[in-house]
Amino acid sequence: MIDWVAVGAIGTAIYGIAFLFSIVLVILQLRRQAEERFVASTQDTFELWMSDDFQRAQQWVLYELKETTWREFVAAHRGDYGERAFNIVGAYFNRIGYLVVYHLLGHSDRILLDTVAGPAIATWGKISRLVEEARLIENSTLFLDFERMLPECYECFVPGQDVPEEIVRGADEAAKLASAQ
Repeated sequence: MIDWVAVGAIGTAIYGIAFLFSIVLVILQLRRQAEERFVASTQDTFELWMSDDFQRAQQWVLYELKETTWREFVAAHRGDYGERAFNIVGAYFNRIGYLVVYHLLGHSDRILLDTVAGPAIATWGKISRLVEEARLIENSTLFLDFERMLPECYECFVPGQDVPEEIVRGADEAAKLASAQ
């Protein structure tokens, strides 16, 4: 005679094992999707980073930009390569800032920051006064996410050291400006 209780118990056990196995597969699939999303989300970013146009623009900002006020900058570079380089580099780091500030890459933010933190800090050091003045004159939201990302850049680039107070203050002010928009 067939013991239907035993058959039911075996069936329940098999169902439970299959259910757990399917949960494990779903979790693995979701992790893989996150990795694929990171690669897809950052592929264009890294291609731009490696392009000659971007590298040339970044070098111009870091080594050839001499103006220290927005008015001087506009007088010297409006409509020429300097303005274009300033916008290319600033917009690039602002886009990275957006991805980082809103955690759109999940835990992969650190991978992106490992690449851009140093140049972002150097670039901000070069353009921060221009950006602050430009916000008062022309564009109140200029490179807000770039500035908001800087504390995380410092934490990544110089771990264990305190983030400079002016960077924290600037990021806080940029966050307030962004939330007011």
